[in-house]
Amino acid sequence: MKNHLKKILTNFLKIAVTAFLFWWLSRSVNIKELLAYFASIPLWLVAAVFGLSLLNVGGQALRFLYSVHLLMPLFTFKQGVIAHFSGFAFRLILPGSVGEVGKVFLLPGDNKTRFYTFLIDAFYSTGVMFFFFGVSTWLLYPKMWYMLGFCLIFFVFFWIYRLLVRTTGFKKHVPEHVPYFKFGVANITFTSFTLISYIMQYWLLMKDYGMTLFEQTKVCFFILGVGSIPLSFAGIGFRENAAQHALSAYGVPSEAAVGAALFIFFINVLVPALVGVILLTFVSDIKLKDLKKMIKKQEEKDLKRKTN
Repeated sequence: MKNHLKKILTNFLKIAVTAFLFWWLSRSVNIKELLAYFASIPLWLVAAVFGLSLLNVGGQALRFLYSVHLLMPLFTFKQGVIAHFSGFAFRLILPGSVGEVGKVFLLPGDNKTRFYTFLIDAFYSTGVMFFFFGVSTWLLYPKMWYMLGFCLIFFVFFWIYRLLVRTTGFKKHVPEHVPYFKFGVANITFTSFTLISYIMQYWLLMKDYGMTLFEQTKVCFFILGVGSIPLSFAGIGFRENAAQHALSAYGVPSEAAVGAALFIFFINVLVPALVGVILLTFVSDIKLKDLKKMIKKQEEKDLKRKTN
């Protein structure tokens, strides 16, 4: 009952925050002008942004599936593809804080290895993003020099993690023989590949406003960092407000900034999420209802362990 109430309150908070952010954004964005911006995007540019989205989604797939390959039992190509695309859908449809972690339950393995694989994969990729977020925010807003602290998040948390593994019972949750170096090099390489694709999407959409690639890179990392705030669904609202705020300094109209953010979100997240829903519904051997039962069963086990 307590967990159920927590999930309801979490979802209500995210809906409220998302609605408030879009209301706030609507004060500076003309809806007709926003629709006109979408209509003005030429077909070749739509195709180019979509092509870069394929590289983005493909890079994320290589990163995730290589991580799974290093730590979890063998899986089929079908299982890997379904798990990867379902992860996009889980960001939007699974309740509470479960989110994208649900995709590892579509792959063979025990729960300890599943959770650990997801967490360390997310740790490396998020650490890379936050490193550049700190640097970019400082370059955009020099008075916010303290944002450089984000550059240290990766190293501080990794040091804490290694300390916990060596000195506490946390090590029982860690699989044996984790290839940290191989894991880190591959993850950072694939993450960099996806980030370059993301930056190029924005640059293609914004280049008519005279922005250089370096300027666009700074803005993109700022948008990614702000969009990672976990108080709305998949960063919706935070991302668009960040784009409008940062791009306005370069003379980009609010409608173009918000329109580009929404368009890239649609291409990079909503389209793969739709593919994930289709695969999960019609192709996967494990359906969404089965996955929810598995997660609920795991939560009950964790609760029982805590009470004992």
